[in-house]
Amino acid sequence: MKFKRDLVKYVRDKAKSQYKKEKECFICGNTDNLDFHHFYGLTELLETWLRENNISIENENDILNIRERFISENYEKVYEKTVTLCHQHHLRLHSIYGKRPKLVTAEKQAKWVGIQREKHGMV
Repeated sequence: MKFKRDLVKYVRDKAKSQYKKEKECFICGNTDNLDFHHFYGLTELLETWLRENNISIENENDILNIRERFISENYEKVYEKTVTLCHQHHLRLHSIYGKRPKLVTAEKQAKWVGIQREKHGMV
């Protein structure tokens, strides 16, 4: 079935009120044009979770009915394994790890962010 929106947007709508977006880029301290980055990308995380739980989404009600469970079972990855980056550093991260980074790269992404932070003297 075709949806008007990507499935992950239904999840993001529910989760975003609790995001802890900071007021500056974690890497360089820039306060303009900030993005919120999930080390465990929500699209990849949701698709993997649906497969692992053998859940099929056929309509909008299906995703609305499971999104709280998904968020609850992935709380740390949805809310804590995140970082606020300026748009420039966010784009750079994605140029290295891809538009939809694989879940297995989450720790490498976090390490890269830490190294970049040190290079900018933010530690």
